[in-house]
Amino acid sequence: MADKTRRRLYNLLLNFFNGQIKEDFFTDNPYKKFYRKIYFEIFRHFGFIQYILTKYLKKDTPIESMAALTLGAAQILFLNDIPDYAAVNESVELTPKKQKPLVNAVLRNIVKNKINLLKEYHIYYDFPHYFFDRWQKRFKNKNEFELFLQSLHKIPKYYLVSTSNLSIYEYKNGYDDSIYYPMDINSFKIPLLKKLQNVQNILDCCAAPGGKTILLSKRYPNAKIIAIEKNPDRLKVLSQNLRKYNCNNVKVIKSDFFHFNDNTLYDFILLDAPCTALGTIRKHPEVLWLKNDRDINKMSNYQKRFLEKGVSLLKKGGYLIYSVCSLEPEEGFENIHWLLNKYDNIKLISPEIDKSLVQDNCFYTLPHKSEGDGFFAAILHKKD
Repeated sequence: MADKTRRRLYNLLLNFFNGQIKEDFFTDNPYKKFYRKIYFEIFRHFGFIQYILTKYLKKDTPIESMAALTLGAAQILFLNDIPDYAAVNESVELTPKKQKPLVNAVLRNIVKNKINLLKEYHIYYDFPHYFFDRWQKRFKNKNEFELFLQSLHKIPKYYLVSTSNLSIYEYKNGYDDSIYYPMDINSFKIPLLKKLQNVQNILDCCAAPGGKTILLSKRYPNAKIIAIEKNPDRLKVLSQNLRKYNCNNVKVIKSDFFHFNDNTLYDFILLDAPCTALGTIRKHPEVLWLKNDRDINKMSNYQKRFLEKGVSLLKKGGYLIYSVCSLEPEEGFENIHWLLNKYDNIKLISPEIDKSLVQDNCFYTLPHKSEGDGFFAAILHKKD
């Protein structure tokens, strides 16, 4: 019988091949680090694995076989602490009966030819064409481009925010979750990019799960904060987090941002907009393979609507921080340039932060220059 936890990995791959992202942190398993390691190696090297599999497969291979083959090949090629025979046997066990011979034969061939197959490896294989082409054009220096790609394979660091003093620490072992909130180091910086004075009311537009809302609550304890979220499940998590950390100056409202209107103009708006999440590749390498140029352009147009709505709710003299966990220009710089060209009364303000994280007066965290996720953020000021 196949390892039950490997079956969960197999099911994640089935969802992936059906175009869906499903997360599993294996927190109920004492070997969760081991299974998460397999998960990361699958998607960090997904492109190369598919390249290798095409040597042995015809075009129309069932997704059940593709999921088992991908799981097995990742272990054989990139995980030295798993015996090859175990990787083969477990993967075959997961496969539907009629497809077992194919999976068995292909994986045994990969074991047989592993040394020669790995000689073909180059990090370029690990990235889809649309992403590779986009970023290669942006780097004039080939060495820096390869450094950028290598940084996306780095094991992500995890951080904890002290909700008592708004300091952030690298996660080591265990923490008091009544005081500390787990958060990406660059995400932490976004609500704090500018220290505002005399803030009376704040709008947090897409607030769940609530990390940035907690920071706003603690930094501006005398302000009234409205946190809106349309997804009921995420809204529940948001409300639980705000109660847990005693964010008593926050009112949670279930609402679609585009339909939200409480007849208030706000001093400060945090617009952490929906995006492709292509800045989170270190933690979610699978997102690379579920997005493409069309998704980026579609999301950019969607974000323009968010920006226009945000500007309409901003008081004269007020500030809006727009952020996305993506480094694609269409979702960041180009959207801001579009907005500034459309509205004469909106001005871009440079962040109050280490200048190494600032590009063209915007917060921009390239992964080979930062420990955290890739973020873009811009501070916008509505003139009096």
